[in-house]
Formats: sequence, structure tokens, C-alpha cells
Amino acid sequence: MKIGKINSIMSTDVITLGPEESLISAVKIMSDHNSSCVVVVENNTPIGILTERDIIYLMDTRLDFNAVSLQPVMQSPVIALSEEAEILEAANLMVINELRRLVVVNDARHVIGIVTQTEIIKNLSIDSFVSFKKVEQIMNQRVVSVMQKDPLSKVISIMSEKHISCVPVLEDKKPVGIVTEREITRAIAGNIASKSVQEIMKYPAPVTGKNIGLYDATRVMDEQGINSLVVVNGTGNAVGILTKSDVIKNLRADYIEILKNMLRDKSRALIESELKYRTLVEQSLEGILILQEGLIQFVNPTLLKILNYTEGEIIGKDIMRFLCPNERGLLSENLTILDTGQKVDTPLEIRMLHKNQECLFMEVLLTQIHYEDRLAVLITLRDITERKKTEAELKRLVITDDLTGIYNQRYFYTHLNKEVERAKRHERSLSLLLIDIDRFKDFNDKYGHWEGDYVLKRLGDIFLKNVRDIDMPFRYGGEEFTVILPETSFEEAIVVAERIRKAVAQAVFYPFTLEGQPDVVSKTVSIGVAEFHMDDTMKSFLKRADNAMYQAKKRGRNMVVHLLS
Repeated sequence: MKIGKINSIMSTDVITLGPEESLISAVKIMSDHNSSCVVVVENNTPIGILTERDIIYLMDTRLDFNAVSLQPVMQSPVIALSEEAEILEAANLMVINELRRLVVVNDARHVIGIVTQTEIIKNLSIDSFVSFKKVEQIMNQRVVSVMQKDPLSKVISIMSEKHISCVPVLEDKKPVGIVTEREITRAIAGNIASKSVQEIMKYPAPVTGKNIGLYDATRVMDEQGINSLVVVNGTGNAVGILTKSDVIKNLRADYIEILKNMLRDKSRALIESELKYRTLVEQSLEGILILQEGLIQFVNPTLLKILNYTEGEIIGKDIMRFLCPNERGLLSENLTILDTGQKVDTPLEIRMLHKNQECLFMEVLLTQIHYEDRLAVLITLRDITERKKTEAELKRLVITDDLTGIYNQRYFYTHLNKEVERAKRHERSLSLLLIDIDRFKDFNDKYGHWEGDYVLKRLGDIFLKNVRDIDMPFRYGGEEFTVILPETSFEEAIVVAERIRKAVAQAVFYPFTLEGQPDVVSKTVSIGVAEFHMDDTMKSFLKRADNAMYQAKKRGRNMVVHLLS
């Protein structure tokens, strides 16, 4: 079968929005158009993308969808490909980057379409991948389910935490419905995200038998316009989940098997000769290494380009030379496991050194093979650096206070709960500071909120400079801050609180009054200190710190107060 080009299967029905568009508007547009994503553009050039999966994650962070634009929450940069690219290349891009759709651009880098897993599977699977396989061979057997009475928020948390696209609804182990990203997007758009699962689930649940052919299962998905099926056994009980992502991911397993067959008992010259004519490898965007006794015997051009080395600089060298120092133990441990004949739990995430000494995140698969009549290890590597950067930035966004740069109140409750549980489990000390800026309302009334915001930002910097690495400062709300102090008794916490109080009192500000007159001002803070008691709840612990802070203000401000109970 001749493999076609992307322009023969792409859809031109793509929704584009500007980066200034609000997040809630994008969600409503996606819901209205029954679309799985919107592409964010400037001058018709893609700069980001928002998908249904992103919406699930953002919903789980309690982000205000009305107050946020697409710019800070979109995935960027966009992975796009030319309309002249081959379908096989698109499939490989999806596997490597764990994507379910790709943006298609023309020579001017303008958005002209989008291609999804559905189109890829239709054009690749019949002959190459799914004809002779059964559903049970690739289905996900770990069924994470909910019940009809559960709140929708539970589904959102599960999908966000597990990175899954659907959750079956079971009663007595039998599927009665399913909740997908599409149902949740519609619920958010309709402002009904607080409802129960039963009110928004898709029913009846789309099901398939585990012994059904994969080709027939994908045909059912296409006919029903869905991306997932609940897999049931002979008694109708749910035993797995099959998604189109599973079908696409299976491409990598086939890809590895092709490589193993190519490399088995062949000479280096013959391998290089075959590689030149193997479309799957030639167009591969994955790096390929072959190791023997820790030394690199083969490397493909893709990995050389990623790391910016020449073949002569890598061949014959110890693999550990090209890993960031703290990653060497992980790879060494897993290579040892392979040597014993056991399977390695992969993929691994390992950071490799670029020639400029930058650490790049790589997702790595290890497979034992025979190479030139000796045992060797085949390593395939995906560069996931941009994905990791995007994940880190998104996490920073949802846990950080925009103004001060320290952690926000939402993350405070999450982290305090973890520290309370840890203190109970290990019977460790834990203390908390609650800090309020003295007479801050008077300051804002005299100098305006612009000057007040500068004070808040400056105090955030002061807190960061006066706590340990394990301590965590948060903006609690308005002019209040809090600091969680793990492994800290109240005596030690008082020392930290006094250091912060003095540092704030010594800071000098130069605001202008609302009438435009310059001034020189210092500010003070009142600090309440509480140490966790083993019979405390998070609420009682926080309440004691709040009472201590109130006493500090009542006794004259600019002081630290600790309450035993």
C-alpha cells in the first residue's frame, strides 16, 4: 500500500483563536463546535494549542476560567508538520510526543488544517498494525472507574492525576456509562461541572469484547464517532479500556520489533545499508543507540542531531559520558537488570547531555538484542524536553501567586495537608507562621494599590531570603502570608519568625502619595506561630496560628506571638 501525504487526510475544519481570548470562551467554542482543541495563532501562525485534556488538568487546579486568557495556559510551542509530510511521519510524531492531533501548516507556516489519530489509524492500521491483533493484546487492564452518584469533580481529579482520557461508570462491575473529556468540556461550558456523574455521562457505555479483533474495534469507534471503548468479558464485567491512543501507542511496540528483527545477527555494514532503505527508521524522529558492555556501538542521525555530536565523538564511548551525573545510577541499575535476563519497567525518563552541557529530558526504552553475534542493548530515545518545560511552567502557573512569585493559597492547603499527614505518620515536628502586614489598608488608602502591590512583592522576596530550602512561604490572601516549617519546633519557628519580622522592619520603601508627593516609609508585620499537636486537625492547627497572629496585632503589632493551645 502506498502511504499518502497529510494533505490527503487532514481536516480543514480547525478552530483558531488569539492568545488574548479568555479560557472560558475557548471552552464554550470547543463545546459548541464539538471540537477537541483550539489552535492559538498570531497572524495565522500557530503559537499554542488548547486541548480537552488541558481543560481537565486546569479544572483540577481550581483555576478561574473566566479570569485567565489562553496565553498562559496553552501548550507551546506547537508541534506542527507540513501538508506534504507523509502519514507515517505524522504517526511517528504522535507516538514520540504522546499527541492525539497535529496542526498542519503550509510553506508560510500558516495553519491550514489538523490531523487526528482517527485519520492516521484509518490510513495505516489495516495492513500494518491491527489486522491480526485482538483487543486484549493492547487494552489497558487497569480500569479506574466511578459510580453514577459520584461528583463530577472526582472524575476530573482521576483523569488529571492518571493522565487518562475517559473513566467508565460501573455498577456491580458492569459498565452503565462513560465520562470522556468531551462530556467534561460540555459540562464546564454549560456551567454544570458541579453535577453528579450520572447527569453528564455518555450512556449506554460503548463496549467491546476482549477477543474482538482490533480492526473491528476501531471500526466500531469510527462508526460511533468515539475514541474509547469499555472492554468486557463473557459475563459483561468490565476488564479493560481501549482507546485510539492505545492503538497509536502500539505503533512504537511494532517499531521496536522491526528494529530488533533488522539488527538480529547482522553486521554493522549490512545494518547501515538496510537503515538507508527502511522508511520507518529513516523518517524516525526517535534517537537510536546500540550498547555493548556499556560502550556505544551504533547511533542514528536523529540522536546525533538532538545532542549535536558527530558520530566519531560518540561511537566507542561509554554511554555514561553522555548522561547528566545524577542520571547514571538509574541507567546503570536498569542495564544490570537487563543483563540478568529480566524485563525493565520502561519507559524511563533520563536526562542526557547536549554538547553544550545542557541537560535534555529523554524518554528511554531498553530492549535486549543480538548484535554482531553478541548480546547488546537497543535503546530508543524520545526528546521530551519541551514537554517537560511546558508541564513545569503550567504547574508553576497554577501553584504560584502572580504578584509576589511565591506559592498561592490554593497550593497552601494542598501542601499543608501533606505536611500534616507526614508529621502524624512519622511523629515529626511541624510549625506554621501566619503573617499580616500592619496597617496595610492605611498604606493603600494613602499611596494607592500600585504602591501597595510593590510592598507585597518586596515582602515575598524577603520571606524567600529568610527561610530554609525546605520551608515554603505562601501568599495566604490580601496582605496575609504564611510559612510552613517542616521538621521545626515552636522554639525554632520563633527564631525564623523574628528573623522575618526584623528583615521586614529594616526594609525601606519610597512610595508616592496619591497627590504625587514622594515619601519614605517602613512597614512592619505581626506574626502568629503555632506548632502542630498530634491530636490536631489541619483546621485546628491553622486556627491556632490565626489566633496567635490576632494576639500579636492586639498587643501592639510588629511582634511575634506563639500560642500553646
